[in-house]
Amino acid sequence: MSPTIESICQSLSAIAPLKLAEEWDNVGLLLGDRSAEAHRILTCLTITPAVVEEATELAANLIVAHHPLPFKPMARITTDSAASAMVWNLCRAGIAVYSAHTAYDSARLGINEQWANRLDLTSIKPLIPSLDDPTVGSGRYGELPEPMTAREFLSFAAKSCGSTRPRLVGDFDRSIRRVAIGCGSGGSFVGAARRKGCDVLLTGEATLHTCLEAENTGLTMALVGHHASERFAMETLAEQLLREIQPLHETFAGDQDSSPPDPAGNWVRSSQRERDPIAVDPISLNP
Repeated sequence: MSPTIESICQSLSAIAPLKLAEEWDNVGLLLGDRSAEAHRILTCLTITPAVVEEATELAANLIVAHHPLPFKPMARITTDSAASAMVWNLCRAGIAVYSAHTAYDSARLGINEQWANRLDLTSIKPLIPSLDDPTVGSGRYGELPEPMTAREFLSFAAKSCGSTRPRLVGDFDRSIRRVAIGCGSGGSFVGAARRKGCDVLLTGEATLHTCLEAENTGLTMALVGHHASERFAMETLAEQLLREIQPLHETFAGDQDSSPPDPAGNWVRSSQRERDPIAVDPISLNP
């Protein structure tokens, strides 16, 4: 029996229960036919024209994107804007779209918990526990095995997610032990991080005023870039989904190398073409 989009959605819900998503979020199956078969699945952080082209060339049936497309309601589906053009092209190619977004941020072994594990944190707990299940929830916090300076932590955190442009709010020489984590745009966690007694909030990006609030209240912030703070988890998501699917559909395989997978095969893999849209010119930084 071939897997359907609906059965894949159920597997994804086991990985990241949609009840964990924020109220403002747009999650679940966003585009596609639940009864259609799904043999080839591509994971990505953000759907871009390059990802749409990649999925089309690979004859993918489903894109599992962290960031929802569409996110906001669309009054019309035309090629007049980038977002609606991508939706149009996905529909034409028969490619479905699923997003768990903030549900995957908050889930057990979701992005924030994966990041905490990459930093070797101990006593990891949700920064804002779910009312239904306090073992999951928004953000994570925990203890470093040994204290380090903010400068050392910034470098360590950047390496943990492949960031090339980390920035710090606060004193570089401050001692860091308790770490709060909020992937993506995590500025809203400043208050929660302070209440948990954290020395630093590690996130992707934050507004100027949020950075000033953190600085004025004595909370160090480490900013590694939105893309870097979440992209590493897309390979893990492909592996998690493969483990959910394989017991029922043994023909599925992982395919994470750079060579194109078999368009006629059954596979789950992460996008090889999406890139961080914010680039750093090393020449301009080191004239």
